[in-house]
Amino acid sequence: MNLRQLEYLAALAREGHFGRAAAACHVSQPALSTAIARLEAELGLELVRRGGRTAELTDEGRAVLPWAQGAVAAGASLTAEAARLREELQGVLRLGVIPTAATAAAAVTDGLLRAHPGVRVQVRTMSADRITAGLRGHELDAGLLYVDDDPPGLAVRHLYRERLVLVTGAGRVAPGAREVPWSRVAGEPLCLLTPEMQHRRVVDEALARAGSAVVPRVEADGFGVLLDFVAAGWSTVLSRPWLAGRVLPEGVRAIPLVRPAVAPWVGLVTAAGSPAPPVVAALRAALRDVDVAAALHGAEPAAPDG
Repeated sequence: MNLRQLEYLAALAREGHFGRAAAACHVSQPALSTAIARLEAELGLELVRRGGRTAELTDEGRAVLPWAQGAVAAGASLTAEAARLREELQGVLRLGVIPTAATAAAAVTDGLLRAHPGVRVQVRTMSADRITAGLRGHELDAGLLYVDDDPPGLAVRHLYRERLVLVTGAGRVAPGAREVPWSRVAGEPLCLLTPEMQHRRVVDEALARAGSAVVPRVEADGFGVLLDFVAAGWSTVLSRPWLAGRVLPEGVRAIPLVRPAVAPWVGLVTAAGSPAPPVVAALRAALRDVDVAAALHGAEPAAPDG
């Protein structure tokens, strides 16, 4: 048994297709299939249910998968630690971010990239559930998401609070209005993020606290799409830090939402346990003296654990 076989199994579980798994691992499909078959023979288990070019893990395969993912992650961490000991840390930081926190990715990783020229960063926008699953499955190294309820079994560092704003066209709110109650949102033609997104759940909870509930006519999985709809006459709720520095469509305003006050924490989430992968340890070290809130317009300062 070797790490390449375990890497192939993890890729096959992720892709569900021999050809795509082989491409992801930069090998031919026959080479990947042969390696998986040898792994099955060594373990004495059928790990994969084959159907032409597609593949599905058996119950035994799903039981073995977390061990395979952990071994692959440990191998990558060992390689990175050896590089660190040679004072030339290398590797890839795989960072998952919820849409509202995407604007913080640069501030969070800037110190790491400056301190370690051999490190690369891959940023992927996804739901909070996918981020926590990716951390537990060793497919991500870190995540940026709301952390008012600390995800169990994961390490959290609070970074900043964000405020939410109603983004709407001219004439929909009184010209002199400097804030808008959440109850007012229910009367708007709304476009919001899709329900699985953490930001959407925060919005729904705020509306419920204000005694309102809405069913938006338009849903999307990214803020950019929502802004396009706002330009066409719709309204939405966005994060003030995400919106800062962006040019709003002509006649569109961003107005702070109040009553109730909503200011969710955004934090850095990594796998718990020791030792941390070298690239994660380096990220934590680079962030030690960084005030992420100061780098983001419209964000509020870090929590006491910062």
